Amino acid sequence: MPEAPAIMHLKDQMNIFKGKIVKDAGGYGKMKTAWIKGKKLIDILTWGKHLLFVFKEGTVRVHLGLFGEVLLNERKNVNRSFYLTFANGEINGYIIRALLLEKTLKETYDWRTDILSAEFDKGHVRSLIKLKANKTIDDVLMDQAVFSGVGNKIRNESLYLAGIHPLSLTGKIPPGKITKLINEVITYAKYFYDQLGKKGVHDTFNVYQQEYAADGSEVTMKVLPSTKRKIFFSEHRQQLYV
Repeated sequence: MPEAPAIMHLKDQMNIFKGKIVKDAGGYGKMKTAWIKGKKLIDILTWGKHLLFVFKEGTVRVHLGLFGEVLLNERKNVNRSFYLTFANGEINGYIIRALLLEKTLKETYDWRTDILSAEFDKGHVRSLIKLKANKTIDDVLMDQAVFSGVGNKIRNESLYLAGIHPLSLTGKIPPGKITKLINEVITYAKYFYDQLGKKGVHDTFNVYQQEYAADGSEVTMKVLPSTKRKIFFSEHRQQLYV
């Protein structure tokens, strides 16, 4: 599943369509699209892993899920789940979920938790983390209501950089370490985004999917029973708080 930096990078590529009129819209998804035809795309925004197409008449939220893909000016030989066609190109979504927001953007989203937003509020996020004291920190990092946009790459890397074992009980982690973790999440997310902008790919990791960590220690991999997701960590560097 794409994480916030990948969604923002995709949005950057789509900015050529801002202010343009939609000539056609459609797809096999449940959302009705006839209302979009002939309308101006006012803006393209992101919130965490959500891609937002803003029209005067409403906002379309696109979520890629685990297997979704969005292509610009390119098509696959399969049906599109959602698409927008402009005079200067097209946006094609495959295996994605598109829906029309029922409420305004302000009523729907809190940008204080968005890890790449200028409105990200460390103090607010710290207060949300305190409410998750009985959960393990690996689960809290993937909670999109706390860290909007964090996925498995940012989770593993930020925990390694902060020196925290992923299975640590959140309420047992020292406050200073929580602050360091929040800072590492933001720093790594920006690094992830910058790499995509410069190279088109993000392929430099300290611990994620590695045999040995950046400090030379051996990497341990575990499959979480609840989510079936893999976590990667260094038992030498990352302290377990229980």
